[in-house]
Amino acid sequence: MNNLRFALRPLFKTPGFTLIAVLVFALGIGANTAIFSVVNAVLLRPLPYPHSEQLVLLRERTNTFESGSVSYPNYLDWRAGQRSFTDLALVRREAFNFATIGGDAQPDRVNGARVTFNYLGILGIKPLIGRDFTEADDQPGSAPVVLIGEALWRTRFGKSPKVLGQPLMVDNVRREIIGVVPEEVKFPRLSQIWVPLGELRKDENVLQRGNHPGFSALGRLKPGLSIPQAVADLDTIAAALEKQYPDTNSGRRLQMRSLLEASVGQYRFSLGLLLGAVACVLLIACANVANLQLARAVSRSKELAVRAALGADRWALMRQLLTESTLLALIGAAAGIILAIWSLDAIISLAPRDIPRFQETRIDMPALCFTAAIAFAAGILSGIWPAWKISNTQELSGALHEAGTRGGSGGAARQHARSALVVTQVALAVVLLAAAGLMMKSFWRAQNAPLNFDPRNILLASIELSKAGHDRVNEKGDHVWDDDKIRAFFDQLLERVRRLPGVEAVAIGANIPFDDNEWDSYFHVTGTPKAEPGREPSAEINIVSDDYFKVMKMPVLNGRAFGPGDVPDKNRSRSVIIDESFARKYFPGRNPIGLHIDDNQRDDSGNAGGASKYPPLTIVGVVPRTRNEAPGEDNVEKLGFVHMYFSSEQNPSSAYSLMVRVKNGDPKRLVPLIRREVQAIDPNQPIGAISTMEENIAASLSTRRLTITLLGTFAGVALLLASVGLYGVMALTVTQRTRELGIRLALGAQRTDLFRLVLSQGMLLVVTGLLIGLFGAVAAGRSLQSLLYGVSDIDGPTLSFALLALAAVALIACWLPARRATFVDPIEALRAE
Repeated sequence: MNNLRFALRPLFKTPGFTLIAVLVFALGIGANTAIFSVVNAVLLRPLPYPHSEQLVLLRERTNTFESGSVSYPNYLDWRAGQRSFTDLALVRREAFNFATIGGDAQPDRVNGARVTFNYLGILGIKPLIGRDFTEADDQPGSAPVVLIGEALWRTRFGKSPKVLGQPLMVDNVRREIIGVVPEEVKFPRLSQIWVPLGELRKDENVLQRGNHPGFSALGRLKPGLSIPQAVADLDTIAAALEKQYPDTNSGRRLQMRSLLEASVGQYRFSLGLLLGAVACVLLIACANVANLQLARAVSRSKELAVRAALGADRWALMRQLLTESTLLALIGAAAGIILAIWSLDAIISLAPRDIPRFQETRIDMPALCFTAAIAFAAGILSGIWPAWKISNTQELSGALHEAGTRGGSGGAARQHARSALVVTQVALAVVLLAAAGLMMKSFWRAQNAPLNFDPRNILLASIELSKAGHDRVNEKGDHVWDDDKIRAFFDQLLERVRRLPGVEAVAIGANIPFDDNEWDSYFHVTGTPKAEPGREPSAEINIVSDDYFKVMKMPVLNGRAFGPGDVPDKNRSRSVIIDESFARKYFPGRNPIGLHIDDNQRDDSGNAGGASKYPPLTIVGVVPRTRNEAPGEDNVEKLGFVHMYFSSEQNPSSAYSLMVRVKNGDPKRLVPLIRREVQAIDPNQPIGAISTMEENIAASLSTRRLTITLLGTFAGVALLLASVGLYGVMALTVTQRTRELGIRLALGAQRTDLFRLVLSQGMLLVVTGLLIGLFGAVAAGRSLQSLLYGVSDIDGPTLSFALLALAAVALIACWLPARRATFVDPIEALRAE
């Protein structure tokens, strides 16, 4: 307590020093608190389920995909044979057409999931009210039931307990609400409606082992078992399935990750990068405060010498000085928390809405404990070296015996210490500037990567039909999709929207660029040797209407686009359009128009890539290769799949994006008119997500935009702190060398000589820091390689810019004290002697 009381006195006596030190600490500690709060919310905080560390997400791994969707028959075999999990559930994220019964509310599109009956049981969660699914609910032909989310319960039903038993229209099927799922259930993300898998258990497409319709498996490990043990267990089952079903299961194994890692693992590296950046900012802040304390040592040498003379040993002096620096850091941490709270609002507003858990970021107890810990660490780190240098009792004894204060430099050792700290700040600033420069250049390259279509003035509206109302009863008595009804709906919609004012072209498309979906399929070029099972080539599949290429302003490079001649006929060849990468790879030196690809899309054998009874597809056109996703991400874009386009008339789908190109103005002005036309065709049909193509492209880069914004901000703070630290050292040097400079002038030195002397000494520190920082920048670039697109990890222009930018700022920081040195009055300097 004595140390604390004595520490407050000099801080109050030197308010300028105290204010600067607190501000510097606030910047460094506040930035660390803000980013740690994000890291804690996204990566560290356990999922809100009992023993969440036992929850595992299972996917299928192949030679092509590290993480592919799960085949329903494979899931059944896994569940029956596994010994590592308490149980396995099957989950598929879906969106549903939703409407209340008896109200005036318009039909809506709500995110949800289709799950097996044991889904909530594996999560360890019970409904807030009502009951969970039972096995009887999850059988074909069972009574239709639904679970709703707490948010939907609150917004649509006012949290009334009478909601139980009420009917809802979900995909035009009347379902009874049996329970409300708590808000903490966020898997799949944004889900508010859960329906049993039931009706899909007899769907012919789902029952094909070679089909992988977007499912994931969720499991809970038995106590004491690890993920590697579970992988070994299920890989044994997968190997047996490979022998039993070589056509569909060759090369298929299990990928298992903890549910937390599966949800947010893709953000781990980016958040780690930001945490490293703020750590560099904190180190620069500590070096700044250490320099300030070394500078204060000259004025405090008499005080400390008297303490030493009165019996204080070196440890007592160090303890007092460390208490002062720690107190400064704690005050700075308090200010930093306020800064972090303000900055978190900005960070969250910049963050994409679909990043899991990001919106849960807050300054909580772990964040406060982290802040306290780094405040103590920063206080000790910034104070230990100054305390060691200042508390040298031999030097203090000499200071006590000096006849007067001669304005010395404070000792060569202290001067070297201050210089070393400046070099450290400059080097760290170079690393941050270079890293930010690489990320910014990578982002610019990604943003300007060629799309091969024109994204301007295109409105997108997601429309997904419900099976009820667009189905028919087949020969087995099952309700299946009616292709004629699907065609009729979308043909009417296209005709109506085409007549709206300001519309230049309209089309529908499935798996269009930047729609956050991916649909690939094996294919085989007719007349070529078959690939061995598990190594078949894949293509991205797009289903589009006739005017799709007109809406996208994509030229047809060879052949023709889809047209009136591409009609549905089971007895004739369907048309397909390929992209130029397909033509180059599989038809080199040949004109592909009129050539064929096996019609595996209508394979009745149940084997992926197997023989079809239908005629092969006929290639009718070649179009440019488009970019479908943000470049540089760890996604399908890196696999380099070729593209195949099918006609929506010959291959009807229940879900499309309506694409409307307007002649000019804001495309969204047409939304009310389009909604009116949809309701005119089917009053129960909602419109899903509405956006523009440009908004989707921007959203695909939003995570990287947030990363480079923060990284650039931290680099700017580092540059500011480093330049201020350099200026402080040079200004102090000029002040302490006033007598020397005055004598030089009195002996005939020119003022330009003094200017060059001071400037050269400052720039020597800068150059040293730049050279050391250059090696750190190269290492940082290599660590960033996985995040870069179109930029080398050692990019000459970027490194040069970082070095020149810091050198320019440092030159100004040195120029001002050097210029002040030229105004030293030799008479005043000598009179002071």
